[in-house]
Amino acid sequence: MQLNDLKKLLSLKFDLNIWSNLLNQLFPKVELFTSPAKVTDSSVKTGGHIGNIRLDDGRSLAIFSLEVIDNILIARNRKGLREIAAKYIDQSLIHGALVFYYSANQDDYRLTFIAKQTFFNEKGELEKKETAPKRYTFLLGPNEPCTTAAKRLLELFDKKSKGSIYLVDVVETFSVERLNKEFFTGYKAQYTKFIKQLPDSKHHRDYVKKLLGRLVFLQFLQKKGWMGVPASNTKWEGGDKEYLLHLIERNEGNNSLLSHVLEPLFFKTLNEPRTNDLADGILGENIKIPYLNGGLFEEDELDKMRIDFSYDFFKELIHFFSQYNFTIDENDPDDSEVGIDPEMLGHIFENLLEDNKDKGAFYTPKEIVQYMSRQSIIQYLKTYITEENYASAIDTLVNTYQVEPILQNKEIASRLTTLLQNVKVCDPAIGSGAFPMGVMNVLFHTRHTLHAFADKNGSWNAAQVKREIIQNNIFGVDIEQGAVDIARLRFWLALVVDADVPQPLPNLDYKITCGNSQIYRYSLDMSIADVFEEYNRIGKENALKNNLFWEDFTLDSYKRLVEDYTNEHDNKEALRKKIKEIKDCFKNTLAIGDIKRRKAIEKKIAEYEQISLFGTRKADEDRLGYLSAKNVLKQLQSKESEILNNLKYKNSFEWRFEYPQLLDDKGAFVGFDIIIANPPYIKEGRMSKTFFEPYKESPYYKGKMDIWYLFACNGLDLLNSNGVLCFIATNNWTTSFGASKLREKVIKETRICNIVDFGAVMMFESASIQTMIMMFQKDKVTDNYTFDYRKLTAYKATEKEAIAILDPLYKTYEQAECYTPTIRRVNLYDKNITFSQSDDILDKIYNIKNNIFLFEEELTNGIHPHHDFINKKLSEKYGFPIGDGIFGLSRSEIDELELLEDEMKLIKPYYNSSDNVARYTVGTTDLSIIYTPSTFKNPHSMDSYPHLKAHLDKFKDVISSDNKPYGLHRARVESFFIGEKIVALRKCAGKPVFAYANGLNYMSATFYVIKTNRVNMKYLTGLLNSKLIEFWLKNKGKMQGANYQLDKEPLQQIPIVVPSIKMQEAIIRIVDYIIVIKSLPSNIIIDQYIDNDVMVRQFENVIDALVYELYFSDEFKQAEISFIDSVLRDFHLISNNTENVIYFILDTFNKLRSIDNDIRNNLKYMSIKLESLLAPIINI
Repeated sequence: MQLNDLKKLLSLKFDLNIWSNLLNQLFPKVELFTSPAKVTDSSVKTGGHIGNIRLDDGRSLAIFSLEVIDNILIARNRKGLREIAAKYIDQSLIHGALVFYYSANQDDYRLTFIAKQTFFNEKGELEKKETAPKRYTFLLGPNEPCTTAAKRLLELFDKKSKGSIYLVDVVETFSVERLNKEFFTGYKAQYTKFIKQLPDSKHHRDYVKKLLGRLVFLQFLQKKGWMGVPASNTKWEGGDKEYLLHLIERNEGNNSLLSHVLEPLFFKTLNEPRTNDLADGILGENIKIPYLNGGLFEEDELDKMRIDFSYDFFKELIHFFSQYNFTIDENDPDDSEVGIDPEMLGHIFENLLEDNKDKGAFYTPKEIVQYMSRQSIIQYLKTYITEENYASAIDTLVNTYQVEPILQNKEIASRLTTLLQNVKVCDPAIGSGAFPMGVMNVLFHTRHTLHAFADKNGSWNAAQVKREIIQNNIFGVDIEQGAVDIARLRFWLALVVDADVPQPLPNLDYKITCGNSQIYRYSLDMSIADVFEEYNRIGKENALKNNLFWEDFTLDSYKRLVEDYTNEHDNKEALRKKIKEIKDCFKNTLAIGDIKRRKAIEKKIAEYEQISLFGTRKADEDRLGYLSAKNVLKQLQSKESEILNNLKYKNSFEWRFEYPQLLDDKGAFVGFDIIIANPPYIKEGRMSKTFFEPYKESPYYKGKMDIWYLFACNGLDLLNSNGVLCFIATNNWTTSFGASKLREKVIKETRICNIVDFGAVMMFESASIQTMIMMFQKDKVTDNYTFDYRKLTAYKATEKEAIAILDPLYKTYEQAECYTPTIRRVNLYDKNITFSQSDDILDKIYNIKNNIFLFEEELTNGIHPHHDFINKKLSEKYGFPIGDGIFGLSRSEIDELELLEDEMKLIKPYYNSSDNVARYTVGTTDLSIIYTPSTFKNPHSMDSYPHLKAHLDKFKDVISSDNKPYGLHRARVESFFIGEKIVALRKCAGKPVFAYANGLNYMSATFYVIKTNRVNMKYLTGLLNSKLIEFWLKNKGKMQGANYQLDKEPLQQIPIVVPSIKMQEAIIRIVDYIIVIKSLPSNIIIDQYIDNDVMVRQFENVIDALVYELYFSDEFKQAEISFIDSVLRDFHLISNNTENVIYFILDTFNKLRSIDNDIRNNLKYMSIKLESLLAPIINI
């Protein structure tokens, strides 16, 4: 069958005979019943279970055909059709179903694939646990493009003709994700074609984004049937659902289509009210087009560039759009149309927003949005409905939109409805609006569910309720205007979907706002009266100069101004100008307090400089005080200059002035009920130093922080006294050095409500970051509390498996741990926050007697050259070949330089990768480094080293060291690299790596180096590589998914027991054995029947046992198990001069294999007698 033939069949009204033929061609075996099993429901005229499909993998699909009653609109009533399926189809599914929904009086119909979601364990066996079925729908019929459906079904035809049809093939046929990727690929190609016609500037790229965004919006609007409605129609019906396509065709060849046709459509039609909504004849004869307002089609500065594109560009663009089904109603994780929904605008934002990845912005999967939105609302409701007997019912209400009997009385249903009507929710990094849209949907559906019980006789106006939610409950900020435009667009579409008649859209300028939400001039607790006093002072001065009357502005008048603007459609420009005038005054006018402080210090300086009667000055007597005062004045003048020149607070966001709805009658900021966000992730480093400059005055700034920590701290401040903060962000904040202020604030000021840690799974397709969902509630009192903690522990879990742990009923999934940790605030002050089911074991380890912790001066990070060798990025920028040495040198490069004897003294053996560092041993290296400390910052410091100077001068533009031209960026204290040391690999997959070295080993920043004289270094190497310390680091250290991060903080927090010399000696002997084995050439095998690595593992087991005995001595004594004497008996003392070392090692190994060896037997008894204590460690 050809594509066009199939497309024609799908474009017909529903005909079961046609589909019976198609199904037989698509699937291996189709059985249609002679007597269907009828579905009896008030929404169904006729129909039911009409047959089954048997697939080649043995799975079955049921076939349902349902004719619905006339008042159910097939194209729009997705929820009503979903409820029919939930009642009659979902419960009887085996593997899935194909359902046809149709009406004899409607052209279009739905083909829905209902997929039963199941999970498989590691053995591939079907798990009993299931989630609610998922629904994926093609909308078909005369009014639909049917292109995607035809292409997908044609693929099934081809697969059947060439082989077999499996359930996975059916799932792929109905894949929405695949469609989104296909659409975006095509969309991006169209976007690229347009921008190539313009100069390469951000203004022009923004122009094209907005132009295409408007045209996408109109695809949704014409789908609604509101474009090109015949003027004779009194109702908004009968519009042209391919209006844009026909408009383009009518203007064929017009290369001024944008300026002559589309811009009049945008600015003079959609953005301006007209008598009877009649459109200009150039847009169509005797047609109506609605007045929308809302700002989307308002002419702005970008539009004044007066640009045109070739007619063919628009023709190809609109033809591209016409291939897809645009659905106005946003998909949710459980119910999706295989079409383009408004969420696609979010994907466009993610991929096209200027430098989006550099700004740390990533698009959030809808399952996560739904989960976080629901959990936030649930926590909010439970805060005010505190009776325990309502808790479970509130969970059910918000998670499933079902009302349990306990909530079905008017009083409690009304209480809940009122709370939902009053909630204030903000996203301070709104992006494309995913979270506010998610919250709006939760509020809307929860209120709808409660409506029948809260107001039985009241009518339900879906469009009006959504408008109320947008205007009263939702707030959002983003630094990118492009993101704000898209977020507003999605809210406007949300209003359009439920409206029967076009209504002017609300102005969302002061609801969804552009600005830097992390910078503000006025603290939230400062009296707002002072600010208006300042504005009125300036107003009066200007009025007096111009002989005008001035009426003082008050908080109430400002509130009314912003409220009026939201609904104003005629005089919005004047209102917007006034609001901007007030806000600008707040940002770049000196406040009274600023002036007073400056005048006070000027007076103080004048007193210092005044000459007394005796001819002396106070400035001469108190030189330090005078200079200090002058310095303070200089700082205040600099600050004033920044303010007056609108530099410091140009993009600041003054929360109380932007959102006066959040102020009480006295001007106090009452705060939000919920702050919800996927904030940007940008870690401070050399590449982002300038980015962090504006934030360094924040009390929450800390070096090496991530910008989202600031969002979290400020977000907590923006909450009311019971408010909830719900973020998805990087999961290393619990242990990161730069997050210490955030941890302190969380522990002291909040109660942790729940955490979902996705472990090693990358939840964002476009970002290689590991994340967690966290929810905190403002609460400084509650202590010794528990919370819901879930963590995905599998190293290679899929995104589907990660999302599965969001299920509230999820408790026993093998690849995750779910439990309720206890938080005792005092135990976490100034500490990392870690969670474990083995807290009692960890406490024993921490509280061991005779323990020490590494001092800061006993460890260092390795050398930061900046740079050692030319990498790809440097090569592309400067033209040097990849791999060329800068501070790092290969042997051949050293030979080529022909260095002098003094120059060779600067050349040191260099290790910059894990290739030659393993557990216990550091190998040899072929690399060297020019070791130049900070004294080589002097431009003449290399004059005595001519060959090295010439070499480094060649790379003068590449070297970015703080100590350039010739010094390493961070050379560290050189003694760490000389003599005995332990090298720790900073990022370890699988197991921590600690290696013993004794020589010249100049390590790069890939490593940390430990050097202490408080304990034997070989003993410490064995201890650090033990299973017990691995267990400690996994639970109390710093993890990046399944990887260990051995930075300064986790290394300093390891409790290192200093045992007797005898115990140290036992471990040292085994470490010596392991070092010898691991240092052998690969061709030397100690036992021809046993791999050397197997021998090492056996010896490591003995070290583990000794360490257990060290830390759990009481338990070992009680079990009558000891290893120390046996180890000293069986393990020989060896040294570099010991002959027959290999013989001694083999002899010891053979003893351990003997059935009567007490070390071997004690290892077995240990695992049995002390199983409850050691199993969590051994099985890590």
